[in-house]
Amino acid sequence: MTYKLSNRRYIGSKTSLLNNILSFLEEEKISFSSVADLFAGTGVVSECFLRLGKKVVINDILYSNYVCYNAWLSNLPFRNNVVQKFLDLYNSSSFDNSKVNYFSDTFSGTYFHMDDACKIGSIREHLEAHKCELLEREYYILLASLLYSTDKIANTVGHFESFLSAPPLSKGVNLQPLEIYKYKFPARIYQQDANLLAPAIQVDLVYLDPPYNARQYINFYHVLENLAEWKKPEVYGKTLKMLRSHKKSNYSTSKASLVFADLVKQVSAKAILVSYSNTYNARSEASNNKIAEREIVDILSTRGTVTKKEIPYRFFNSGKTFLKNHREYLYLCKVDN
Repeated sequence: MTYKLSNRRYIGSKTSLLNNILSFLEEEKISFSSVADLFAGTGVVSECFLRLGKKVVINDILYSNYVCYNAWLSNLPFRNNVVQKFLDLYNSSSFDNSKVNYFSDTFSGTYFHMDDACKIGSIREHLEAHKCELLEREYYILLASLLYSTDKIANTVGHFESFLSAPPLSKGVNLQPLEIYKYKFPARIYQQDANLLAPAIQVDLVYLDPPYNARQYINFYHVLENLAEWKKPEVYGKTLKMLRSHKKSNYSTSKASLVFADLVKQVSAKAILVSYSNTYNARSEASNNKIAEREIVDILSTRGTVTKKEIPYRFFNSGKTFLKNHREYLYLCKVDN
């Protein structure tokens, strides 16, 4: 078994929409050789474009996502035998993972069983201690495998906003190699605020999939972000989140329409493609859109002609938000010269 980039439970993942995105661009006769994915999330849209031989700029504010991009989507060298040696060690019965550590002290009994939490923390400690033995991409590959393995066995509904009320079971931590391809062009990988990055890049197509509701992505994935950064911060409250205000997005606040307008104004591209998830009718107020659909169209129209595509879509949520007949929208702006 190997991990694919798409093998992850992630709010708003566009894996099932890739064919719709490509067909919409083809229908609208958009010719492009370069693309920027400024709110990349899982990175599956960027991966799709890389496989088509496009030059890609990929960006996300979360370090855990940045790790995964560098593991799967860069063209940096790595040694398969070295990666496999570490994976074999971490999966072997001889690997010492019996000691309590930061991760087990912090997340056992809630998000993970004590045995699994001890092993996750032990692997992370060992990986950091032996980082000097690894090429840069090898480090990212091993860390990405740990992140995916950790997410797979977590005592959650698919994210870390909270944990299940039932005590976590021991599931075993088993790291897998990654399914890696070599692309025609290396991805340019960033971890920045999209509005700050936009003025520094020029591409044919900009793809925008910002968060539109009050649910902050750092709240959903704080455990993985904590594990990736390994700064061992103090955590707070029932759900054990660290201080994270610097990773929160203005797109999940009342400022959303203003920052979106600012971003669209700064984009330098022939076309802008926007994914928009219509969650106005969600039962949870936090899931309701912060940017009105009319605002999306009005803002994009300041740059050129806008076309809309409507797609039936099953919305992935926390298990409490019910959306009947949900639709995902794609908006394409052909930018005026």
